Amino acid sequence: MTIHEDSSPYPPEPKPGIETSDVFTLRSAMGWLELGMPAEARKELQTLTPEVAQLPEVRGVQWSILAQEKNWAEAEELARDQVSDQPDNAANWINWAYALRRADGCGIRMAYDTLREAVDRFPKESTIPYNLACYCCRLEELEEAWRWLGIAADRSDHKTIRKMALRDDDLSAIHDQLTDWGA
Repeated sequence: MTIHEDSSPYPPEPKPGIETSDVFTLRSAMGWLELGMPAEARKELQTLTPEVAQLPEVRGVQWSILAQEKNWAEAEELARDQVSDQPDNAANWINWAYALRRADGCGIRMAYDTLREAVDRFPKESTIPYNLACYCCRLEELEEAWRWLGIAADRSDHKTIRKMALRDDDLSAIHDQLTDWGA
């Protein structure tokens, strides 16, 4: 899957209760993640106060650290908590499904079921139906994969979705048919 493999939350702007140094620390942690150095990112976040560490933006970076470390059990738990705390944030649902797909004892069907629950909640979001198409392809439900891919294209555009899909190994079962799709 190419969309939202790594969560990239936006750092908070300074506001009452958040010191500029905390914003700098969060941005530093994100920089370490971009360099592929999750241990250094984790060290940065450990300097934050417990109150600041619970901000959604910080928790998003924490999820990205866990994902880079391939710690899917903790990533799934954190994302589930994020969905519970902020159900109207599409990235939380996407991250939860992504972790479910990879966590021991879970898998693609659980990831699909979780995102399926979220698709109507975010009627303009193309990432959710795109990821559902990927899951369907992996489950060998190709007709359903096409349906979700069409919804993703309607919410974005066919050219962009086709280009992404052609590079996506999850959709390899339909790559031959994608060449002319939506052209």
